[in-house]
Amino acid sequence: MTSNKFTLTISLMIAAVLFVAPMAAKDKVGYLRVKIDPWNAGLYVDGDYQGTAAMYGHKSKELALPPGQHELKFVDPRFETLIVPIQIDAGKTTTIRRSMKALGTRVEGPFGELETQGFSNAAVYLNGRYYGNTKELGTPGQELLLKPGTYSLKIAPVGGGTPREEKITINADETLVINKTGAPIRRK
Repeated sequence: MTSNKFTLTISLMIAAVLFVAPMAAKDKVGYLRVKIDPWNAGLYVDGDYQGTAAMYGHKSKELALPPGQHELKFVDPRFETLIVPIQIDAGKTTTIRRSMKALGTRVEGPFGELETQGFSNAAVYLNGRYYGNTKELGTPGQELLLKPGTYSLKIAPVGGGTPREEKITINADETLVINKTGAPIRRK
């Protein structure tokens, strides 16, 4: 009988941990939802790239953060960088709604295009400056227009991992496709 009581006690303890632990964990994080114009601006939280703002604009995909003060930074090469300090409360959702101020600069062509293929969620940097996300640059019609020239390319995965870094040359009226695996491809 003692063995049955011991087994029942252990079973109840395991059930309690499995039931209560997720509830307690939920109270240890808060959630961030962002509604930013432009929607494809890069989102940095406390200096770490999280993806595009659009990725966290829906209730189904909020960003879980530890409670406390955080600094949000929104970056798009066509707009002034927007920095927003926020307070995240455990178990609650904080929604940020902002519009970024356009730089108003117009660049004349000729242009070449940069496209990515096969990458998941990663930041694309050219000469050390954020230019977009591989998810958007891998979508047909979302290629990045660039002045012809040589650039230092860095593709940094969200959440860490080894970034891909290389020198690339953009030619006028040509698309350079950077594949996750394999050599770059040029298309006219």
